[in-house]
Amino acid sequence: MRIILFSGKGGVGKTTLAAATGVRAASLGHRALVMSTDAAHSLGDSLALRIGPEPTRVMDNLDAMEIDAQHELEREFGPIKNFLTRFFKGQGIEEVVADEMAVLPGMEELFSLLRVAELAQSRRYDLLLVDCAPTGETLRMLAAPDVLRFYFRKIFPVQRVLARTVRPVAPLVTSLPIPEDDVFAAVKRLYERIERLDPLLRDPKVTSIRIVLSLEKMVIAESERLFTYLGLYGYSVDAVIANRVLPDSLKGAYFERWGKTQARHMKRVREGFAALPILESPLRDEEVMGTLLLRTLSDEVYGERDPLSVFHTSRPPKVEKRGDGYVFSFDLPFASSDRVTAYAAGDELSVTIDNWRRNIVLPRSLSGREVVEARLRSGRLSVVFGGR
Repeated sequence: MRIILFSGKGGVGKTTLAAATGVRAASLGHRALVMSTDAAHSLGDSLALRIGPEPTRVMDNLDAMEIDAQHELEREFGPIKNFLTRFFKGQGIEEVVADEMAVLPGMEELFSLLRVAELAQSRRYDLLLVDCAPTGETLRMLAAPDVLRFYFRKIFPVQRVLARTVRPVAPLVTSLPIPEDDVFAAVKRLYERIERLDPLLRDPKVTSIRIVLSLEKMVIAESERLFTYLGLYGYSVDAVIANRVLPDSLKGAYFERWGKTQARHMKRVREGFAALPILESPLRDEEVMGTLLLRTLSDEVYGERDPLSVFHTSRPPKVEKRGDGYVFSFDLPFASSDRVTAYAAGDELSVTIDNWRRNIVLPRSLSGREVVEARLRSGRLSVVFGGR
């Protein structure tokens, strides 16, 4: 089983390349499903086919779907959402506002991921191709399991104990609703599903991210930041796809200037992403829609490669003994020291880059130790823990 996510700035061609990869995989005999997690779906347009929230047959060995995150949320989060809505209404908040507040940040993105995991575990397909939303939404989606795992581990067990204690006398002292056991059962099911995401999404032999970019300064800068943030959350990037690369056959002063600009930007891409394969998708003189044109494009992008292959794996996190302490290190490509902070609290290490933070559950050997130093060298963060 392979899962490949296509991520990058909006408008760079993620949808087209995800669809083209699906067509290529299917033609090689792999059972493939290409799906969109973007609320503004365009996958059906790319395939020239009407598709919906359930797998639709596109061609032999290839299905497609556009995930309805709201439907997934209502299906799985219903009891929890209903309780939170009642609770906020009990605080005097208007019903419409209470209903909005009942959806925790990142929940819609999380349920898109859970749907991907559900399909992976069904074993109906050899390959799942995920056409992701633009960078910010995709990062929220990939960060959601860690964020919500924190809430569930720290808050809901306490809430359950309190609920069992006060429920018999609650009507005498408050009009606020107390969660029933079905709410905690829903939380438990959701927590267990989130726990099963980690071995699936953070195993580089199973899940890879392919960064799609165009040869423009702003797009490349955002792609570099994306690569950094993916390193923070422990996701493996196995390739960069440079889209709409100008063919050498185009002549004239205008195309010559454009070609020189692209060549300069391609140099930056090749130097910055030197460890990764750089695939190229040429600029075409027609819109790529429908399986025939998608197949032609995929042949140009992949050549003789099988798109199921793992083109690259990131260096894994590492724990090393050093004196009476330890060093915990992991990759943070393109990061700079002034953008990174790290501190430990109990059994968790909190690492922040720009506006993105991850709470990492530490191995037992590091739990309870203080962070002595955090240093960044050659794109790898090393956090030094002192002795007990």
